[in-house]
Amino acid sequence: MATDQLEAPVAEFARFLRGLTRLLDETAGWYAVFTLRDPEGMRACLDGTDVPPWDVVESLLHDLAGRRGEYAVRTAGPRARRLHEEAVAAYDARPGAPARLGDRLDMMLRERQYAALRERELRAALLAAAGGPDAARLADELAWARDDHVRSGARARELQGRLDALASAAVSRRFPDGGTGPYERGPDAGSAPRTSGTSVAPTPPPPPANATRLARLRATGRGGEAHALLCAAAHAHPAELPRLIEELESAGLAAEVPTLLWEVACLPPHRLAAAADALTAAGRTAESVRLLRQGVARPVGEVAHTALALLGAGRPAEARELFTALVRARTPEEAVEATASAPGELVPLLLEAAADVSPYRHRDISHALRAGGAGF
Repeated sequence: MATDQLEAPVAEFARFLRGLTRLLDETAGWYAVFTLRDPEGMRACLDGTDVPPWDVVESLLHDLAGRRGEYAVRTAGPRARRLHEEAVAAYDARPGAPARLGDRLDMMLRERQYAALRERELRAALLAAAGGPDAARLADELAWARDDHVRSGARARELQGRLDALASAAVSRRFPDGGTGPYERGPDAGSAPRTSGTSVAPTPPPPPANATRLARLRATGRGGEAHALLCAAAHAHPAELPRLIEELESAGLAAEVPTLLWEVACLPPHRLAAAADALTAAGRTAESVRLLRQGVARPVGEVAHTALALLGAGRPAEARELFTALVRARTPEEAVEATASAPGELVPLLLEAAADVSPYRHRDISHALRAGGAGF
């Protein structure tokens, strides 16, 4: 698609968004919240260098209703939805979209898990503080944690839908007749070689079963079954993971890889460590790093078990990458908590990881360790 065709819908939506925000109060409502929490992200959307999640647009329309009445939203809402869908489609048609969306989905899934954990913690704290001086503050924090949980979930579903659309489009381009190519019958179906004179043209090997079945499911719009297939594939032997990723890429299904990796990241710690080990051994360092970064959304005790499994497998670099992601994603106190089960091995690893992030983070982690009674 020509560059101007890709840019026009995004630019048109940005103009709409700028017009919408000019009708709002930037010091109040959701517009103020978004601007305060993520000023660079909001500016990118207004400039047309990015497209916001739909929940952001929906909240801005809610602000509009408060200022101009419901009639204004009934007029602007359908246009907003149409322009947003067109902008998203154009944005996702740009080169590198599957990897870009996969990275965002990874981040959003981590945020969703962290928000859910934070919500549970605050609910318990509010119950314990009932009637006390901290109750009002905790109730306010809980409301924000719930909003974060709902929004991150909606954004994850939106991103997954965009990845699914890219995968379906890739299948349609590869197999425009709606099938899965010459191997529709599956990898075990026979195929007689075609001859021309005395020469024999070798029959290319069929694509692997998982890629073939996934392509067929996508081509026929059976997204739920496609996701179930990826979940099942994630539970295969860890040594199979690099080959499966290669199969998906060869079949034009690279957009499915982020979903597969997320499902693997949800496996028990020892399985996660084994999968990261297998990816690194196969030369797929980028996928191994992504997997480890996704793994820090789980409880810190499980992160610790994963790190110990990696150290036991002779993968100290991967264990350090895991703890670096932990330091970036969690509070210093939570990161220190991950060392409790094996401080002799994990405290030095945590300090190295904190130093990799920044001197300030290293200072905060060191302080948290001393506050917790660790001597180093």
